[in-house]
Amino acid sequence: LAMNTYDRVAKVVAPKQAALEEAEGEYNVVMEGLKLKQDELQTIMDKLETMEKDLEKSMQKKTQLEAEVLLCSQKLERAEKLIGGLGGENVRWNDVKEKLGAKFTDLTGDMLISAGVIGYLGAFTAGYRSRIISKWVNVCKEYSIPASASYTLVDALGNPVQIREWSIAGLP
Repeated sequence: LAMNTYDRVAKVVAPKQAALEEAEGEYNVVMEGLKLKQDELQTIMDKLETMEKDLEKSMQKKTQLEAEVLLCSQKLERAEKLIGGLGGENVRWNDVKEKLGAKFTDLTGDMLISAGVIGYLGAFTAGYRSRIISKWVNVCKEYSIPASASYTLVDALGNPVQIREWSIAGLP
């Protein structure tokens, strides 16, 4: 009876064992395919991670370069304003240079007249002083001594800042 039972069980179990071995074989093949695909996926994920890091670095560099471009454009704008302002200063300095050149040329006669005004004309009225100064300017021209055509003592010897302070203080 035991043999009989064994035979019956063996007939039932044998196809199942064969099916199990076949299923395990298929399972192993599928698992090997899965392992290959998982390895491929891991390789792709590693590449993706590397690419994302590169992208992040590139984005940081882009942000940095944009900031530098903005800074450079601001510097360029400021430089253009400065150059424009200095261009106006160039014109002003050229005018000052020409005026100083003329004053330097007329310095000899102006100082000669100034010495005469200080030494001789202090006690006289303004009208009399103006007439005498005009005569002295004409005498300088006769002797080819360069002098200002419209001489005034203030222009020859005056300090505009000092004169302004005197005016503010109420002095003549």
